[in-house]
Amino acid sequence: MSQEIPTNKLSVYLIKEEYSEHKDILKKIDTLQSKDVNGVGVLYFGESHTFKPSWLDKFFGSALGDDIKKLFNASSKAILLPKVKVTNDKERIFAIPFGYGWTFLNHGIWEERFGLKITLNTVDPNNLRRIDKKNMSSVPKDTSEQLSREGVAADFGIDIEQDLIQSITGKTKEEGFGKTITGKDSLSLSVKVDLSNIKEFLKQAYKKYESDEYKKDFGWIDQISEVKDPKIIENLNNGLVDNIKNNNFDKVWMAVPELVDWADVSGFSYKNDKDDLKADILLADFISNLPDSEKNNLTLDVFNRRIYCFGASSDELKHQWKAFNCLYCEIQDDKEKKTHLLSNGKWYEVENDFAKQVNEGYQQLRDNTVSVSLPAYKCKNENEYNKETAKNNTDFCCMDRELISHGGGYSKIEFCDLYTKDKKIIHVKHYGGSSVLSHLFSQGVVSGELLLADKEFREKVNEKLPNGYKLSNPNDKPNSSDFQIIFGIISSSSKPLEIPFFSKVSLRNAKRRLETYGYKVLLQKISAEEIEKTKKN
Repeated sequence: MSQEIPTNKLSVYLIKEEYSEHKDILKKIDTLQSKDVNGVGVLYFGESHTFKPSWLDKFFGSALGDDIKKLFNASSKAILLPKVKVTNDKERIFAIPFGYGWTFLNHGIWEERFGLKITLNTVDPNNLRRIDKKNMSSVPKDTSEQLSREGVAADFGIDIEQDLIQSITGKTKEEGFGKTITGKDSLSLSVKVDLSNIKEFLKQAYKKYESDEYKKDFGWIDQISEVKDPKIIENLNNGLVDNIKNNNFDKVWMAVPELVDWADVSGFSYKNDKDDLKADILLADFISNLPDSEKNNLTLDVFNRRIYCFGASSDELKHQWKAFNCLYCEIQDDKEKKTHLLSNGKWYEVENDFAKQVNEGYQQLRDNTVSVSLPAYKCKNENEYNKETAKNNTDFCCMDRELISHGGGYSKIEFCDLYTKDKKIIHVKHYGGSSVLSHLFSQGVVSGELLLADKEFREKVNEKLPNGYKLSNPNDKPNSSDFQIIFGIISSSSKPLEIPFFSKVSLRNAKRRLETYGYKVLLQKISAEEIEKTKKN
């Protein structure tokens, strides 16, 4: 009678095809011991050392006496590298770490999302337990959500256009993959596998990795993914530098990467010099301020320099950012049919059809004629601009900073920045990175939803509106088709308004929600060229 195979908890990586030598896969391989294991693969391991936890002396001192040695730790490290014939004409190397063996692996040598794809192909879509995700709608935000019982993707509140899924845990529907499976770059599961059947298991895992079955239930997961391969990142960074060298600024530009209080911004400096301030961050300005030696031999290293933001109420430095984090870039590879985006210092790969839909929708919205003419920006800050616009044109009233205290999840809300007699709700914001503009679009959605859904909110808006602009009857739900919601973006660029891709996605979602309510949504660029000339002179 054959012995039953025990259940083992495994973590599995798939090594990229270009790494066929173990010395390229493992760090400091010469310092490791190795042993061929039953024709399965090579096990590498290091010596285990017993050590005393730091908290023993810090907290207990000498109170435990000789019993202290019973609490010493030992760290074991080993990693098995099996080579498996995954198809009739292909062999692949896998890595199975034990203990802290994963620390032996060189970074960037494994296939990204190997475990995630297997999990998506084997998990029951109605029995998900945990999802780790990064939301790209504003400041990239990592969250981990776990349900008290099994559920579907919708139970996690996933935004399929703005959430980058990093890891999924759930119950398996496939025999041979255990009961519960977790996938990210590595595959983690407890399964009846040991040396006797590990190769067959890895072959089945690879088959699931190659499968497109997941697209039926999780097709949206391929829309956005973070680029982690160092070689791909290096190539993208080289493409970025080439575009800048060739003055190809259509798809490369700079922007403030986070929300700032523009009312208290005196200007920006590339040299930490408050006596030579710029009204905005511009890539051409940044390059022109480089020393000739760096300007004539441009490399990625120059973007390690800092960009400084000084306050208006005082001369103190308010913010500083690494120039690379202020860069936005879009590189399209027609051969590979991939679009890559640089945002807040990281590269992302966007599925081409999704990128095309978003960009075409944005261009259509940008090219629509707006029925209101917003004046050029010639002021010190947004609040002054909104006040001056209303002062010089009685069709407008200024609602900027007229905060409305409202209950629930909302604390203080701005109805809008400018409001017109013919019911145009205008939100104004300086151009900036994804977090800045996504915040603007979110404000428009919150305001628009509350105007229709909440009588109390309408009453508070009416209290703020001057005579001649008030809602006819705040007790009645207004007709949304009578209103236009306009997003006005202040930009010092002379070119058509271009915003980061993830801001386009946020705008697309905001537009979709507001149009569902019946609003018409428009986008308008507010020129800031004249204020730039004034500041430079």
